[in-house]
Amino acid sequence: MMKTKVKGDIYGGSGDAPEQQSIKHILSKYEYDLYKEEDDVAQKVIRVKRFSMPNKGEKWKIFEDTKVIFVLDGTKLNTKEKEFLRTVDGVNFLIKQFKEGIKSFNALRKEIKNNLK
Repeated sequence: MMKTKVKGDIYGGSGDAPEQQSIKHILSKYEYDLYKEEDDVAQKVIRVKRFSMPNKGEKWKIFEDTKVIFVLDGTKLNTKEKEFLRTVDGVNFLIKQFKEGIKSFNALRKEIKNNLK
């Protein structure tokens, strides 16, 4: 039996490894200019969290970053208002009211009633 000598390898070349092309990620001038580090400003994070109380009550807390800004006690609300605040629309409503500036609990409750009509 005669063995055939295979010249080359899986790359089909002359036995040498394929040329190693250096892969360098070169940022173009335009890509580099898109990001400006001095404009990198952290925005405030506003979130709403609902807490269940042990006496079957609820509270909604509005946070700005990690600070509690406003607490809404569910015992002072009727069932329709509480059901509304449990929804995504209710949470968005609370965030919107916070951005506009919550004056007092009574003013917020009036806005909730107007929104439910």
